[in-house]
Amino acid sequence: MKKRRWMPEQDQAPCIWILDEEWPDYELERQIFARVLPWCDVVHSRPADYERDVPAYGRRAVALLTQIDVGMTEERIAQLPCCRIISNYGTGIDNIDTAAAMARQILVTGVSGYCADEIARYVLSAIREWGRPLHLYEQATRSGIWGLAAVQAVRASSPRELFLVGFGRIGQAVAARARTSGMIVSAWSPSLTPARAEACGARYKELSDGLASADVVSLHLRYEASTHHFIRAEQLRQMKETAILINTARGGIVDTAALLQAVRRQEIAGAVLDVLEQEPPRPDDPVLHTPGIIVTPHIAYYSPRAVHELRRRAAEHIVQALQETGKERFS
Repeated sequence: MKKRRWMPEQDQAPCIWILDEEWPDYELERQIFARVLPWCDVVHSRPADYERDVPAYGRRAVALLTQIDVGMTEERIAQLPCCRIISNYGTGIDNIDTAAAMARQILVTGVSGYCADEIARYVLSAIREWGRPLHLYEQATRSGIWGLAAVQAVRASSPRELFLVGFGRIGQAVAARARTSGMIVSAWSPSLTPARAEACGARYKELSDGLASADVVSLHLRYEASTHHFIRAEQLRQMKETAILINTARGGIVDTAALLQAVRRQEIAGAVLDVLEQEPPRPDDPVLHTPGIIVTPHIAYYSPRAVHELRRRAAEHIVQALQETGKERFS
């Protein structure tokens, strides 16, 4: 394919288009771009304003910096004729039509591993909360229940075996923390070998065996076509009645309808979900009102350190791509 040159219109400079509304400001990104790419304007739009702003920025954009919930379809990508890179604020890139981007020689990047420790802390916190649910004990106290009667009134457990479905950088960080807490850790992923699992401190198990033996199943798969509804009724039936499911990866990895049914029928004990198929959920979404399911608002990744690293690395991906392309191609 013939490489595209910058097409100036009315002497307008090329721009880096930030399409996001997650952060209060974008000074960190602007500073990074200003140091290395002073010949690029930096413009910003809220995702809801994409259609309004694409006539002004679409043909000028040589890079797009966007959030993981912004759908970059083939139609939208076609509106960026000079774009060289779409950089995502996030680990995954499932919001981007990568085939359409590749056809136009557009690089697509995410930021891997930036929040591994934060997610590991979240998973272990969820396990501890399930095993010793302090908020339920507090409710029992307010209801006048005291002593051993409170323990009997609250369903609690002592999870001992953790099964990790997906064993990349995040899964390995979870494994390390779980071992420190005294848990037995096993893992599976499509490419994982027993030797590799052992080297990273986990025992390899086949998927069905791990689901059947674990007290806690934690999901850390990449979301793509092959992992859509990877956990559905069949897999949930393989889990123990006392087991819980934790999902901090992507909502679409779990068939929500099947999960709701499994929890309601007490086929599994419950679930802790930081990600949902529909985000944000409607106020009347059954997943928010099913006893046994705890939902948090997609914040497992968060810490000030993690957010700074995410933003810095996402911006640096653009710097690297445009430096390699060279200013002369946009002049």
